Amino acid sequence: MEQIMNETEILAFDYFKAFGFDDKQIAQLIMQGKKDLHKELKKLKILLHTDTISYTDINNVLHSLKGLLFQLGNHTVSDKLNEVGLQNESDIRLKEIALLLHL
Repeated sequence: MEQIMNETEILAFDYFKAFGFDDKQIAQLIMQGKKDLHKELKKLKILLHTDTISYTDINNVLHSLKGLLFQLGNHTVSDKLNEVGLQNESDIRLKEIALLLHL
């Protein structure tokens, strides 16, 4: 989980810089983004490790994560989440998602 957050933080800095934000603004955006990203990753980790899988809840968190990652400039992982998203209720997809996000 920390790895994906660190990678995203690095990408976010360059992404926001390209939009013309100053360093202070970027720091604030990244701080809030990391907070939101951590919250959603933690939710997903809990959902993936429960005995009864709620695919609806997992899909909701994945949707939030895809948007957060995209907004923070981590388009590669956002796109990959879209590719391995839950098209059907399959443990294989869940394992791919957990590996992708280092959960």
